[in-house]
Amino acid sequence: MYSLIQEHFAAGKLAEAAQVARKLDQQFEKQPTTDIDLTLPLAQIGRAFQNAGDIAAATEFFTRANSALQRPASKTLPPATVVLVRLAAASLFVHAGKLDVATETLKRAFAAESGITAEQAPLAVDLCLRIGRDSLTQQDLVTAENAYSLAADHAAPAQKATAMLGAAWAVAMSGQRMGEAADQMIAFLNAYPEHPDASRALQAGIACLKQVGRDEEAEAMIIELFNRWPDSDAAKDVLNQFGVVEIDRIPEPLRRLVLKRDVDQLTPTMTAIAIRIAAAQGDSNAWDRLVERLGVIDQTGQTTADLLSQLPVAADAERLAMFLLSPPKPLVIQAKSRESACRWAGRHERWSMLALASQSTSPTQDDPTRTITMERLFAEALMQTGRRPEAHDWWCHVVDERGVDDFATLLRCAETEVSIGEVDRATRRVEAATQAARDDRYRTALVAMLSAELGIRRLRFDEARSDLESVVRSSQVDASLRGRAQWMIGETYYLQQKYVEAIEAYRGVAGIDPDGSWVVASLIQAGKSFEQLGRTRDAAVCYSTLVSRHGDSEFAVLASRRLAALSPSDGTTPTNPGSPSNTPNKTLRR
Repeated sequence: MYSLIQEHFAAGKLAEAAQVARKLDQQFEKQPTTDIDLTLPLAQIGRAFQNAGDIAAATEFFTRANSALQRPASKTLPPATVVLVRLAAASLFVHAGKLDVATETLKRAFAAESGITAEQAPLAVDLCLRIGRDSLTQQDLVTAENAYSLAADHAAPAQKATAMLGAAWAVAMSGQRMGEAADQMIAFLNAYPEHPDASRALQAGIACLKQVGRDEEAEAMIIELFNRWPDSDAAKDVLNQFGVVEIDRIPEPLRRLVLKRDVDQLTPTMTAIAIRIAAAQGDSNAWDRLVERLGVIDQTGQTTADLLSQLPVAADAERLAMFLLSPPKPLVIQAKSRESACRWAGRHERWSMLALASQSTSPTQDDPTRTITMERLFAEALMQTGRRPEAHDWWCHVVDERGVDDFATLLRCAETEVSIGEVDRATRRVEAATQAARDDRYRTALVAMLSAELGIRRLRFDEARSDLESVVRSSQVDASLRGRAQWMIGETYYLQQKYVEAIEAYRGVAGIDPDGSWVVASLIQAGKSFEQLGRTRDAAVCYSTLVSRHGDSEFAVLASRRLAALSPSDGTTPTNPGSPSNTPNKTLRR
């Protein structure tokens, strides 16, 4: 049958040769003491299948050839031939994804009596390195460690570094022998201190040492990392791992090292870390240099945003934000860094800070360090601090010059125009906001409120009431807004001196939003309406109710004064009962 295999193979009958070889090999598996060696025929058939692209069949026959090498009959083969068969088998196993089998095959190849030749060794090591890499990718850490360790034992210097580092990574990733992983990382660094991955290896070694409680060694390695590779990603990552709440845990030598660095060599991330250290240590000189550096180099603004959220002391964050918002001239701060400071101030409602910062520029000034977001926050801050004329200029600039057309911006622009702008322009602003609101009921209600205010300003009270009633009737609008709309209906009647209708409208506020702020405003206005009708007792009830139930409100003092001015004995009313203008101006709620 042995000769029949050769005949079929020579005649190109691969399937027939394979059938006979398989049958004979199965027989020899049961009789391992046979004198007939099938290693070469099996390997030849495997190679033929491999060349034909049938990897499954090729794997089968190289596996059989590999097993045949374990039988006594294979001892007659030349050692060089044994190594060639194993290398060929290992290469195919790698191709087929049988990485653990390939590793064991290479191990036997290296252990051959005559050894692998100088020409064969690099090829075998390359196979080990490929197995290690693929095994790491597949999270087969045992095979990865075995393959890399085998490569390290037999590699030339050019390959040994990769093998040592790979073996160390495999151990570290397993999470089981972290002390051993740290020692392997250190051995790699000692052998290859200039390797491109040396900083990352040192970072990994630091992490491993910390996990096994070897803190003093870890701190020494951290200092070494920053002395040798201060600008590396590994150095940034290690320092970031301390976190803002653990800033004091950064080794003192490292803190001194960071603060003494030339600021021109610091990246944004390193600068932010140094600022945190300077803040913790109260080093004002370092702080001043570093915040200036951050503003100049943080082109994305992300580092600034992260730092503002990480600073544990609010005063430090506020000091940083104020510097970036109003830097000393001629220093030019990156626009995105300034925007991050603006966003922080807006998020924490530092409206006075933003309003003050807006004074350093103007809508008509060409300022490349100012973004649209900043301009909108300046406008909002001016609104919040009661400076509507200045806010109006900014909102108009954002809409007309910047081309911003989102609903929120158009609504704010319309709001300021309705308050202080020209009537025709206010009408156009309200129409623009109406279009942006589309079919959204809540947005439509907000625009209706503005339309009503504009109608009141134009003395078109019926139109204003129609807009306000649409808000009151809406079931998709919150009670606070509906309560305000009902209060404004009362105001339209009051302005028309229709006091009975005004009182009825004011009373309706409590039924819509009984716990809302507009109930208090309606009480003071209802009382004034009663005064106008000469019904001082009813007016006194309104004022007394307000004072007793809402004594801490902004209207309580006014109600007390009006109550004191009433003369119940003769039924007279004060000579100047007031008007809607006596009521504190409330801004539109959104």
